[in-house]
Amino acid sequence: MDQRIDPAAPDQSSGRRRIAKNIFLAVLVGLAINALLGLLVDFESILEAIRQVGLLDLAVPFACGLAVYLIDSLRFMRLFECFCVRLSFGDALYANLIGFFFSSITPSTAGGQPFQIYQFTRLGIDSTVATNIVFSRLMVSNLAQISIIAVVALMGDGFSIFSTAGAGGFLLGFGLAVTLLAFGLLFLVFTRPIVLGRLALRIDRSRLGRLIGHLARDERWAEGISAWSLGLGDSFKQLWSERFGVVLLDLCLHILDQAIWAFGLYLPFRSLTGAELPFLPFLFAFNLCGLVSNFVPTPGASGSIEASYAIVLGGLAEKSGSALSAIVVWRLGAYYLHLLLTGLVYALTRTGKNLYGSCPDGMVRRQRHRRWPLPDRSAAE
Repeated sequence: MDQRIDPAAPDQSSGRRRIAKNIFLAVLVGLAINALLGLLVDFESILEAIRQVGLLDLAVPFACGLAVYLIDSLRFMRLFECFCVRLSFGDALYANLIGFFFSSITPSTAGGQPFQIYQFTRLGIDSTVATNIVFSRLMVSNLAQISIIAVVALMGDGFSIFSTAGAGGFLLGFGLAVTLLAFGLLFLVFTRPIVLGRLALRIDRSRLGRLIGHLARDERWAEGISAWSLGLGDSFKQLWSERFGVVLLDLCLHILDQAIWAFGLYLPFRSLTGAELPFLPFLFAFNLCGLVSNFVPTPGASGSIEASYAIVLGGLAEKSGSALSAIVVWRLGAYYLHLLLTGLVYALTRTGKNLYGSCPDGMVRRQRHRRWPLPDRSAAE
Protein backbone atom coordinates (compact mmCIF):
# COMPACT_ATOMS: atom_id res chain seq x y z
CA MET A 1 0.00 0.00 0.00
CA ASP A 2 1.29 3.46 -0.90
CA GLN A 3 2.26 5.62 1.99
CA ARG A 4 0.38 8.91 1.82
CA ILE A 5 2.01 12.03 3.10
CA ASP A 6 1.04 15.63 3.51
CA PRO A 7 2.44 17.87 0.74
CA ALA A 8 3.65 20.48 3.17
CA ALA A 9 7.26 20.93 4.15
CA PRO A 10 8.79 18.87 6.98
CA ASP A 11 8.20 21.61 9.51
CA GLN A 12 4.50 21.83 8.77
CA SER A 13 3.43 24.33 11.41
CA SER A 14 6.07 26.93 10.55
CA GLY A 15 5.59 26.27 6.83
CA ARG A 16 1.86 26.89 7.05
CA ARG A 17 2.39 30.06 9.06
CA ARG A 18 4.85 31.31 6.44
CA ILE A 19 2.41 30.52 3.63
CA ALA A 20 -0.44 32.26 5.45
CA LYS A 21 1.79 35.28 6.04
CA ASN A 22 2.70 35.49 2.35
CA ILE A 23 -0.94 35.21 1.30
CA PHE A 24 -1.85 38.00 3.72
CA LEU A 25 0.97 40.19 2.40
CA ALA A 26 0.01 39.55 -1.22
CA VAL A 27 -3.60 40.56 -0.61
CA LEU A 28 -2.68 43.50 1.62
CA VAL A 29 -0.12 44.95 -0.81
CA GLY A 30 -2.53 44.54 -3.70
CA LEU A 31 -5.33 46.32 -1.84
CA ALA A 32 -3.00 49.11 -0.70
CA ILE A 33 -1.66 49.77 -4.22
CA ASN A 34 -5.16 49.73 -5.68
CA ALA A 35 -6.34 52.17 -3.02
CA LEU A 36 -3.39 54.46 -3.74
CA LEU A 37 -4.02 54.31 -7.48
CA GLY A 38 -7.66 55.11 -6.82
CA LEU A 39 -6.63 58.35 -5.10
CA LEU A 40 -4.56 59.40 -8.12
CA VAL A 41 -7.30 59.06 -10.75
CA ASP A 42 -10.80 60.42 -11.21
CA PHE A 43 -12.92 58.64 -8.61
CA GLU A 44 -16.14 59.36 -10.50
CA SER A 45 -14.84 57.51 -13.56
CA ILE A 46 -14.05 54.52 -11.33
CA LEU A 47 -17.60 54.43 -9.97
CA GLU A 48 -19.02 54.83 -13.46
CA ALA A 49 -16.96 51.91 -14.73
CA ILE A 50 -17.80 49.69 -11.74
CA ARG A 51 -21.51 50.14 -12.48
CA GLN A 52 -20.89 48.59 -15.90
CA VAL A 53 -19.15 45.48 -14.57
CA GLY A 54 -21.00 42.32 -15.51
CA LEU A 55 -20.57 38.69 -14.56
CA LEU A 56 -18.87 38.02 -17.90
CA ASP A 57 -16.13 40.58 -17.13
CA LEU A 58 -15.24 38.57 -14.01
CA ALA A 59 -15.86 35.08 -15.40
CA VAL A 60 -13.69 35.45 -18.51
CA PRO A 61 -10.37 36.11 -16.65
CA PHE A 62 -11.07 33.17 -14.34
CA ALA A 63 -11.97 30.87 -17.24
CA CYS A 64 -8.83 31.93 -19.11
CA GLY A 65 -6.73 30.78 -16.16
CA LEU A 66 -8.46 27.38 -16.16
CA ALA A 67 -7.79 27.02 -19.89
CA VAL A 68 -4.09 27.76 -19.37
CA TYR A 69 -3.87 25.08 -16.63
CA LEU A 70 -5.25 22.49 -19.05
CA ILE A 71 -2.90 23.50 -21.87
CA ASP A 72 0.13 23.55 -19.58
CA SER A 73 -0.76 20.11 -18.22
CA LEU A 74 -0.67 18.70 -21.75
CA ARG A 75 2.66 20.48 -22.30
CA PHE A 76 4.15 18.83 -19.22
CA MET A 77 2.92 15.41 -20.30
CA ARG A 78 4.41 15.75 -23.79
CA LEU A 79 7.78 17.02 -22.54
CA PHE A 80 8.16 14.27 -19.94
CA GLU A 81 7.32 11.68 -22.59
CA CYS A 82 10.53 12.72 -24.40
CA PHE A 83 12.41 11.26 -21.42
CA CYS A 84 10.33 8.05 -21.29
CA VAL A 85 8.23 9.34 -18.38
CA ARG A 86 4.48 8.86 -18.75
CA LEU A 87 3.27 11.66 -16.47
CA SER A 88 -0.38 11.33 -15.51
CA PHE A 89 -2.76 14.19 -16.30
CA GLY A 90 -3.63 14.53 -12.61
CA ASP A 91 0.01 14.97 -11.58
CA ALA A 92 0.60 17.43 -14.44
CA LEU A 93 -2.46 19.46 -13.48
CA TYR A 94 -1.50 19.47 -9.80
CA ALA A 95 2.01 20.70 -10.67
CA ASN A 96 0.54 23.63 -12.61
CA LEU A 97 -1.91 24.51 -9.84
CA ILE A 98 0.70 24.54 -7.10
CA GLY A 99 3.09 26.31 -9.47
CA PHE A 100 0.60 29.15 -9.74
CA PHE A 101 0.00 29.10 -5.98
CA PHE A 102 3.65 29.38 -4.98
CA SER A 103 4.35 31.93 -7.70
CA SER A 104 1.50 33.99 -6.26
CA ILE A 105 2.85 34.06 -2.71
CA THR A 106 6.61 34.35 -3.28
CA PRO A 107 8.57 37.53 -4.09
CA SER A 108 8.65 38.38 -7.80
CA THR A 109 6.67 35.18 -8.57
CA ALA A 110 9.91 33.19 -8.18
CA GLY A 111 8.66 30.22 -6.15
CA GLY A 112 6.54 28.32 -8.65
CA GLN A 113 9.23 26.54 -10.67
CA PRO A 114 11.36 25.34 -7.70
CA PHE A 115 8.31 23.84 -6.04
CA GLN A 116 7.31 22.08 -9.27
CA ILE A 117 10.77 20.50 -9.42
CA TYR A 118 10.42 19.49 -5.76
CA GLN A 119 7.01 17.94 -6.42
CA PHE A 120 8.15 15.93 -9.45
CA THR A 121 11.23 14.68 -7.58
CA ARG A 122 9.07 13.76 -4.63
CA LEU A 123 6.92 11.63 -6.92
CA GLY A 124 10.02 9.63 -7.85
CA ILE A 125 10.94 11.30 -11.15
CA ASP A 126 14.62 11.94 -11.78
CA SER A 127 15.54 15.43 -10.54
CA THR A 128 17.73 16.19 -13.57
CA VAL A 129 14.85 15.43 -15.93
CA ALA A 130 12.41 17.47 -13.84
CA THR A 131 14.81 20.42 -13.69
CA ASN A 132 15.47 20.24 -17.43
CA ILE A 133 11.77 20.35 -18.28
CA VAL A 134 10.83 23.09 -15.81
CA PHE A 135 13.83 25.21 -16.81
CA SER A 136 13.17 24.57 -20.51
CA ARG A 137 9.63 25.86 -20.04
CA LEU A 138 11.09 28.99 -18.49
CA MET A 139 13.34 29.38 -21.52
CA VAL A 140 10.38 28.78 -23.84
CA SER A 141 8.44 31.44 -21.92
CA ASN A 142 11.07 34.04 -22.75
CA LEU A 143 11.23 32.87 -26.36
CA ALA A 144 7.45 33.18 -26.61
CA GLN A 145 7.50 36.73 -25.29
CA ILE A 146 10.26 37.72 -27.70
CA SER A 147 8.38 36.02 -30.55
CA ILE A 148 5.21 37.96 -29.75
CA ILE A 149 7.13 41.24 -29.58
CA ALA A 150 8.97 40.55 -32.85
CA VAL A 151 5.91 39.40 -34.82
CA VAL A 152 3.67 42.26 -33.67
CA ALA A 153 6.46 44.77 -34.33
CA LEU A 154 7.04 43.40 -37.85
CA MET A 155 3.33 43.73 -38.54
CA GLY A 156 3.64 47.42 -37.68
CA ASP A 157 1.23 47.24 -34.75
CA GLY A 158 3.60 47.07 -31.80
CA PHE A 159 5.82 50.09 -31.45
CA SER A 160 2.98 52.50 -32.28
CA ILE A 161 1.67 51.84 -28.78
CA PHE A 162 4.75 53.55 -27.30
CA SER A 163 3.49 56.94 -28.48
CA THR A 164 -0.17 56.38 -27.61
CA ALA A 165 0.52 55.10 -24.08
CA GLY A 166 1.87 58.46 -22.85
CA ALA A 167 4.11 58.05 -19.80
CA GLY A 168 3.52 54.31 -20.01
CA GLY A 169 5.63 54.26 -23.18
CA PHE A 170 8.77 54.66 -21.05
CA LEU A 171 7.67 51.67 -18.96
CA LEU A 172 7.16 49.61 -22.12
CA GLY A 173 10.65 50.54 -23.30
CA PHE A 174 12.07 49.38 -19.99
CA GLY A 175 10.08 46.16 -20.30
CA LEU A 176 11.56 45.54 -23.74
CA ALA A 177 15.09 45.98 -22.38
CA VAL A 178 14.30 43.66 -19.45
CA THR A 179 12.96 41.02 -21.86
CA LEU A 180 16.13 40.98 -23.93
CA LEU A 181 18.39 40.95 -20.84
CA ALA A 182 16.48 38.09 -19.20
CA PHE A 183 16.60 36.09 -22.41
CA GLY A 184 20.36 36.64 -22.70
CA LEU A 185 20.99 35.42 -19.14
CA LEU A 186 18.76 32.39 -19.56
CA PHE A 187 20.40 31.54 -22.85
CA LEU A 188 23.84 31.66 -21.20
CA VAL A 189 22.77 29.31 -18.41
CA PHE A 190 20.93 27.10 -20.87
CA THR A 191 23.81 26.66 -23.30
CA ARG A 192 26.44 26.38 -20.53
CA PRO A 193 24.77 24.90 -17.41
CA ILE A 194 28.24 24.16 -16.06
CA VAL A 195 28.34 27.89 -15.24
CA LEU A 196 25.93 27.13 -12.39
CA GLY A 197 28.35 24.58 -10.96
CA ARG A 198 31.32 26.91 -11.25
CA LEU A 199 29.37 29.72 -9.62
CA ALA A 200 28.41 27.44 -6.74
CA LEU A 201 32.03 26.38 -6.20
CA ARG A 202 33.16 30.01 -6.31
CA ILE A 203 30.80 31.17 -3.57
CA ASP A 204 31.11 27.97 -1.50
CA ARG A 205 33.57 29.45 1.01
CA SER A 206 32.02 32.91 1.13
CA ARG A 207 29.58 34.10 3.76
CA LEU A 208 26.71 33.46 1.36
CA GLY A 209 28.03 29.95 0.68
CA ARG A 210 28.19 29.15 4.39
CA LEU A 211 24.64 30.45 4.80
CA ILE A 212 23.41 28.23 1.96
CA GLY A 213 25.18 25.23 3.49
CA HIS A 214 23.57 25.97 6.85
CA LEU A 215 20.09 26.28 5.37
CA ALA A 216 20.53 23.18 3.20
CA ARG A 217 22.16 21.28 6.08
CA ASP A 218 24.81 20.12 3.65
CA GLU A 219 28.37 21.48 3.76
CA ARG A 220 29.11 19.91 0.35
CA TRP A 221 26.15 21.49 -1.41
CA ALA A 222 28.39 23.23 -4.00
CA GLU A 223 30.02 19.96 -5.07
CA GLY A 224 26.59 18.43 -5.50
CA ILE A 225 25.41 21.30 -7.72
CA SER A 226 28.61 21.10 -9.75
CA ALA A 227 28.12 17.38 -10.44
CA TRP A 228 24.41 17.88 -11.10
CA SER A 229 25.06 20.66 -13.66
CA LEU A 230 27.16 18.28 -15.78
CA GLY A 231 24.23 15.89 -16.16
CA LEU A 232 21.89 18.81 -16.77
CA GLY A 233 23.84 19.80 -19.88
CA ASP A 234 23.37 16.35 -21.43
CA SER A 235 19.68 16.46 -20.56
CA PHE A 236 19.24 19.86 -22.23
CA LYS A 237 20.95 18.56 -25.36
CA GLN A 238 18.65 15.56 -25.53
CA LEU A 239 15.53 17.72 -25.46
CA TRP A 240 16.54 20.73 -27.56
CA SER A 241 18.68 18.97 -30.16
CA GLU A 242 17.05 15.59 -30.57
CA ARG A 243 13.43 16.63 -29.90
CA PHE A 244 13.37 20.17 -31.27
CA GLY A 245 9.96 19.57 -32.88
CA VAL A 246 8.49 18.99 -29.43
CA VAL A 247 10.12 22.19 -28.15
CA LEU A 248 8.70 24.09 -31.12
CA LEU A 249 5.21 22.77 -30.35
CA ASP A 250 5.70 23.77 -26.72
CA LEU A 251 6.65 27.27 -27.86
CA CYS A 252 3.48 27.59 -29.94
CA LEU A 253 1.35 26.41 -27.03
CA HIS A 254 2.96 28.92 -24.69
CA ILE A 255 2.26 31.72 -27.17
CA LEU A 256 -1.35 30.55 -27.04
CA ASP A 257 -1.13 30.71 -23.21
CA GLN A 258 0.01 34.32 -23.37
CA ALA A 259 -2.78 35.23 -25.78
CA ILE A 260 -5.37 33.61 -23.47
CA TRP A 261 -4.05 35.44 -20.39
CA ALA A 262 -4.06 38.72 -22.34
CA PHE A 263 -7.62 38.14 -23.54
CA GLY A 264 -8.68 37.83 -19.90
CA LEU A 265 -7.78 41.52 -19.47
CA TYR A 266 -8.59 42.64 -23.01
CA LEU A 267 -12.31 41.88 -22.71
CA PRO A 268 -13.01 43.86 -19.49
CA PHE A 269 -10.68 46.64 -20.71
CA ARG A 270 -12.66 47.16 -23.90
CA SER A 271 -15.97 46.66 -22.10
CA LEU A 272 -15.33 49.20 -19.34
CA THR A 273 -13.25 51.79 -21.21
CA GLY A 274 -14.78 51.64 -24.68
CA ALA A 275 -11.27 51.90 -26.15
CA GLU A 276 -11.01 50.59 -29.73
CA LEU A 277 -7.57 49.04 -29.30
CA PRO A 278 -6.71 46.08 -31.58
CA PHE A 279 -5.75 42.88 -29.80
CA LEU A 280 -2.20 42.52 -31.18
CA PRO A 281 -0.87 45.86 -29.84
CA PHE A 282 -2.63 45.04 -26.57
CA LEU A 283 -0.87 41.65 -26.45
CA PHE A 284 2.43 43.45 -27.11
CA ALA A 285 1.91 45.79 -24.14
CA PHE A 286 0.55 42.98 -21.93
CA ASN A 287 3.78 40.98 -22.23
CA LEU A 288 6.09 43.90 -21.55
CA CYS A 289 4.13 45.14 -18.52
CA GLY A 290 4.12 41.66 -17.02
CA LEU A 291 7.90 41.39 -17.22
CA VAL A 292 8.45 44.78 -15.60
CA SER A 293 6.09 44.06 -12.70
CA ASN A 294 7.86 40.79 -11.82
CA PHE A 295 11.00 42.70 -10.83
CA VAL A 296 9.24 44.22 -7.80
CA PRO A 297 9.86 41.85 -4.83
CA THR A 298 6.30 41.68 -3.49
CA PRO A 299 4.54 38.32 -3.04
CA GLY A 300 3.25 37.30 -6.46
CA ALA A 301 4.28 40.75 -7.76
CA SER A 302 1.08 41.93 -6.10
CA GLY A 303 0.54 45.66 -6.42
CA SER A 304 3.30 46.11 -8.97
CA ILE A 305 1.19 44.38 -11.63
CA GLU A 306 -1.73 46.70 -10.97
CA ALA A 307 0.55 49.74 -11.01
CA SER A 308 2.41 48.89 -14.24
CA TYR A 309 -0.72 48.01 -16.16
CA ALA A 310 -2.52 51.10 -14.82
CA ILE A 311 0.31 53.37 -16.02
CA VAL A 312 0.28 51.91 -19.54
CA LEU A 313 -3.41 51.17 -20.07
CA GLY A 314 -4.45 54.39 -18.35
CA GLY A 315 -2.77 56.25 -21.21
CA LEU A 316 -4.72 54.22 -23.77
CA ALA A 317 -8.16 54.91 -22.30
CA GLU A 318 -10.02 58.20 -22.30
CA LYS A 319 -10.61 57.92 -18.56
CA SER A 320 -7.85 56.40 -16.46
CA GLY A 321 -10.35 55.43 -13.76
CA SER A 322 -12.15 53.07 -16.12
CA ALA A 323 -8.83 51.43 -17.06
CA LEU A 324 -8.03 50.92 -13.37
CA SER A 325 -11.46 49.36 -12.82
CA ALA A 326 -10.82 46.92 -15.66
CA ILE A 327 -7.46 45.97 -14.16
CA VAL A 328 -9.01 45.39 -10.72
CA VAL A 329 -11.74 43.19 -12.22
CA TRP A 330 -9.14 41.25 -14.16
CA ARG A 331 -6.92 40.74 -11.11
CA LEU A 332 -9.89 39.57 -9.07
CA GLY A 333 -10.76 36.89 -11.62
CA ALA A 334 -7.26 35.96 -12.82
CA TYR A 335 -5.31 36.21 -9.55
CA TYR A 336 -7.31 36.35 -6.31
CA LEU A 337 -9.91 33.71 -7.26
CA HIS A 338 -7.16 31.45 -8.58
CA LEU A 339 -5.13 32.06 -5.43
CA LEU A 340 -8.12 30.78 -3.47
CA LEU A 341 -8.61 27.81 -5.80
CA THR A 342 -4.98 26.70 -5.89
CA GLY A 343 -4.55 27.32 -2.16
CA LEU A 344 -7.46 24.99 -1.43
CA VAL A 345 -6.00 22.38 -3.78
CA TYR A 346 -2.64 22.56 -2.02
CA ALA A 347 -4.19 22.43 1.46
CA LEU A 348 -6.64 19.60 0.79
CA THR A 349 -4.76 17.35 -1.65
CA ARG A 350 -2.51 14.59 -0.36
CA THR A 351 0.23 13.44 -2.69
CA GLY A 352 2.24 10.25 -2.65
CA LYS A 353 5.99 9.77 -2.49
CA ASN A 354 8.10 7.75 -4.96
CA LEU A 355 5.01 6.72 -6.93
CA TYR A 356 6.82 6.58 -10.29
CA GLY A 357 9.01 3.69 -11.29
CA SER A 358 10.33 1.83 -14.32
CA CYS A 359 8.01 -0.58 -16.11
CA PRO A 360 8.99 -3.65 -18.19
CA ASP A 361 8.60 -1.65 -21.42
CA GLY A 362 11.22 0.89 -20.27
CA MET A 363 8.73 3.68 -19.55
CA VAL A 364 8.53 5.36 -16.16
CA ARG A 365 4.92 5.37 -14.98
CA ARG A 366 2.85 5.92 -11.91
CA GLN A 367 2.94 2.70 -9.89
CA ARG A 368 -0.60 2.57 -8.52
CA HIS A 369 -0.33 -0.99 -7.24
CA ARG A 370 3.48 -1.31 -7.17
CA ARG A 371 3.49 -4.13 -9.72
CA TRP A 372 7.11 -3.38 -10.63
CA PRO A 373 9.91 -2.79 -8.12
CA LEU A 374 11.04 0.81 -7.77
CA PRO A 375 14.72 1.56 -8.44
CA ASP A 376 17.07 1.62 -5.47
CA ARG A 377 17.76 5.34 -4.99
CA SER A 378 20.07 4.90 -2.02
CA ALA A 379 22.84 3.55 -4.24
CA ALA A 380 22.55 6.47 -6.64
CA GLU A 381 22.69 8.94 -3.83
